[in-house]
Amino acid sequence: MLGSSHNVDPSFINHLPLALRDPAMALIRVASLKVMLNMRKDPTSHFLYDDFQLTHSQWQTALNAAILTKVSYFELEIGFPNVYINKLIEIASFAYGLPNKPAPVLYQAMTHEHHQMAAWIKKALLVQQQNLRREKARRTL
Repeated sequence: MLGSSHNVDPSFINHLPLALRDPAMALIRVASLKVMLNMRKDPTSHFLYDDFQLTHSQWQTALNAAILTKVSYFELEIGFPNVYINKLIEIASFAYGLPNKPAPVLYQAMTHEHHQMAAWIKKALLVQQQNLRREKARRTL
């Protein structure tokens, strides 16, 4: 389904009803995360709206799955700014239907059905801790 060049969590797309998979995949292929977030505010305003005959609710569901999948594209490593990690987790929690929940809550919610995304969140927390330690070590030098 999704390209093998990315370590991406396909479970969000795989859990969609068949009628929503093609629109979600089209979004992933042609839209950036920023564009998807803007589409999420108003699905009727985006360029794919007329290509698929979906209700507002169906578009929101497809967009949420595409957003979560797109977030999982980000490779987090030491040095990836914590402020961006926080924003990605905020986006993921919003798209998953748990707005304003901290990363540990989101992690627990995803462990059963979305293993790869749960691992991504765990890694995000570890990278944040490593970044903080690294910054603290720099300050003491």
